[in-house]
Amino acid sequence: MIELLYFSGEHCSVCKVLKPKLLSSVTEQFPDIPFKIIDVEQQQELAAQHLVFTLPVVLIMVDGKEQYRFIRSFSVGEVLEKLNRLENIFKN
Repeated sequence: MIELLYFSGEHCSVCKVLKPKLLSSVTEQFPDIPFKIIDVEQQQELAAQHLVFTLPVVLIMVDGKEQYRFIRSFSVGEVLEKLNRLENIFKN
């Protein structure tokens, strides 16, 4: 199963701009892929388990294992491209 984890924080201005764009695009193009938003201030242990030390961070997980990691400077298109690639692999 593919899922997307979005690590953000209250004081991250990039997170506030990127989150709605990414959420909208992913839910529109990949409605079956769970999109989990993780506030690192509220879930510090989970952030530490995934070695998240800067924000924003997007992890694409497959069966609970990290497949792709996007840190700080990335585009929505890059994330969608990887999701599309993974979805095509698992459809076949």
